Amino acid sequence: MSAPENETKPIEEVAAPTAEEQKPVTSASVFSMFGGGAKKEKKEEEDRGDNSGSAKAQREAAAAAAADEDQAPESEDVHFEPVIRLTEKVEVKTNEESEEQVFKMRAKLFKYVAESREWKERGTGDVRLLKHKENGKTRLIMRRDQTLKVCANHYIVPEMKLSPNVGSDRSWVWNASADVSEGEPEAVTLAIRFANSDNANQFKDAFIKAQKENEALRLAAEASEGKTEDKKNDVKMMVERKVKIVTEQHNIDKPPVNEGFPMKEWTIEVYILDQDGKERQARCFTKVVYNLHPSFDNPIQTFTEPPFRCTNEGWGEFEMQIELYTTEKGGKQTIVHDLNFAAPQYENIHPVVFKNPSQALQALLRETGPLPSDEERKQLKKGDGSKKKKTFDVEKMADGLVKLNEDDLLQVIQLIHDGKDDGTFIQNNIDQGEFSVDLYTLPDPLMKVLWDYLQRANVLGRD
Repeated sequence: MSAPENETKPIEEVAAPTAEEQKPVTSASVFSMFGGGAKKEKKEEEDRGDNSGSAKAQREAAAAAAADEDQAPESEDVHFEPVIRLTEKVEVKTNEESEEQVFKMRAKLFKYVAESREWKERGTGDVRLLKHKENGKTRLIMRRDQTLKVCANHYIVPEMKLSPNVGSDRSWVWNASADVSEGEPEAVTLAIRFANSDNANQFKDAFIKAQKENEALRLAAEASEGKTEDKKNDVKMMVERKVKIVTEQHNIDKPPVNEGFPMKEWTIEVYILDQDGKERQARCFTKVVYNLHPSFDNPIQTFTEPPFRCTNEGWGEFEMQIELYTTEKGGKQTIVHDLNFAAPQYENIHPVVFKNPSQALQALLRETGPLPSDEERKQLKKGDGSKKKKTFDVEKMADGLVKLNEDDLLQVIQLIHDGKDDGTFIQNNIDQGEFSVDLYTLPDPLMKVLWDYLQRANVLGRD
């Protein structure tokens, strides 16, 4: 007996549409754009069929699928606006746009790590010297290959000294006090190695040329702004002396570090020459600092007693910086010394200049010769200063000044500042709390004012 047409079939005979059947039909060309068309179509074929499981229904579903493939439905014309147009040029800033390249050479860069006492490679690439188009300053910059990360970046200043790396004619070592390749200024010791000695010498020539040009720019800028070193420090006195560096070296019975290079013991001492050219203890210096090759365990060595003897062992020659310090602010003299083993003993003489030395330093410098002001003082005492000598007893004035209390001394300093002229020698070291004046250089009106003041203070004593 057949069931009525409107009778509902059992629920298990009518399967609900699957999730795949509910999805809209998508063009195969869209799938192919993302590389997933073939796999998706295979899955759809596996899912097609009559859920009742009859063979006839499955054959009909397969035939319908074949017909759909022959007549794929039209897809909508979908347009996607690109987020970034690759055809547009993206401008990249390198901070080199305002500079011109004056030197370029391929090399390998190393940095000395003091903690582990070893050289570490920073990168291989082109080392370049770039000159700014406006201010003319030249800096050194080097970037690693491929990544273009900066591994050296600093201005070339006169204090830098290219030293040959021990045992190599194609490598140089130098100290940079403010390399900014890591972001913050850092004092580093760098070594650079080239393919051959010719390339290394070309780099050295360009480096030295840049040093001279940068130094000339600095001096010109200071002169144009009225800030030359002499004017800035109000230089009234310059004292020149000669420093002698004495070096001795000899072989020692120790196994060589490198074959063919015997171990040496060397000693360096610092002296100052007097007006007759004789060696004297350099007591005008409070300490001497030796900046040795960075391969030494202790590359920076300081000595505080004359003759500031520095003794070490090694096998290689190199150039070092020797820093001579006084008690003055900024009182540092730097000389470059070549340590070599050509002779068992040799000497080098370097001129140094002391600007506006304090009274204490003047006394030490007089041990090796007179000062520029000494001759003027003699003339004032014997010749043109005879009238002044008779009117004002300068030695008595000097003795009276040291008897004044602090308030009176401040008043005297103000009087001197108000009454001085261009010939008056004054040094006012605020940082050290020191004021000095050469009484013989005071003009006559000021001498009278000062004499009267000391008389009223009752510090001149009896005539």
